[in-house]
Amino acid sequence: MKLNNSLRAEMATSERRTRSAIRWRHIQRLILWLVLTLISVFFLLPVLWMITTSFTPNNVVLHYPPRWIPASPTLQNYTEAITTTRTAGLGRALANSTLVAVATVILTLLVDSMAAYPLARMNFKGKKGIFILVLVGLMVPAEVTFVSLFLMFNAVGWLNSYESLILPVAASPFGVFLLRQFFMAIPRDLEDAARIDGCSRMRILFTIILPLAKPGLSALAIFTFLLSWNNFLWPLIVMTDPNMMTVPVILAYYVASFAQSLDWGTLMAAAVGATILPVIVFLIFQKQFVRSIATTGLKG
Repeated sequence: MKLNNSLRAEMATSERRTRSAIRWRHIQRLILWLVLTLISVFFLLPVLWMITTSFTPNNVVLHYPPRWIPASPTLQNYTEAITTTRTAGLGRALANSTLVAVATVILTLLVDSMAAYPLARMNFKGKKGIFILVLVGLMVPAEVTFVSLFLMFNAVGWLNSYESLILPVAASPFGVFLLRQFFMAIPRDLEDAARIDGCSRMRILFTIILPLAKPGLSALAIFTFLLSWNNFLWPLIVMTDPNMMTVPVILAYYVASFAQSLDWGTLMAAAVGATILPVIVFLIFQKQFVRSIATTGLKG
């Protein structure tokens, strides 16, 4: 009888401890959620201000105290941003940036995957040396190559053209390194089976390796798209025609066109327009991007 009572007491004590541990775990999660929510709100405040300002008339943007919700919302700022005569207009710049970014992503995925495949899956002389050169390329700032690239494109007459914006970033050492890490993590048995069935190297790459490396391709696509979309210095150097300028350059020209005062509402409308497409691209590839971050570099 005493033994049964002792066991019951121990079981009750263990159950209380378990409930207490579960309760404390829930409290920790709640605290963590609240802290992360506050941090997210803090970092989102400038974005919220940008969006609300884009709907606020320019003559009341700087009124004190500031209003997060405009009393009389207007779409005039977006109309001005698209049709302004101070620059070529946001619409043309968005079209240029979209074309350049999409073409750059396609070429980068194609070239980098074809360069990464032999470094990851084939054995040949000089393989390690080539990979070391790729790693060295990661350390070279892009600005170092601007003078030689400018002279090259000027010699062939490609200034003020899409070629001068796309080709310099159509392949990247970072992309080769990233895809190599993904390719090395794919089981070799799949490739060996395909080779037994008579598949060529190119067919293996496009039908087996690339479909299995979707997280890596998605991550590289996001990085490349954002890099091309936000690129400012190189387009500023090679583009003198306003109709060929991209979004970052147009925004800079728009700010510079105001000598005394700046129409903040119009500028925020242009900034919102320049932000929408990258956000959409990230949301589309978000799951693959998270998977790529979790698996990159598991095998070296």
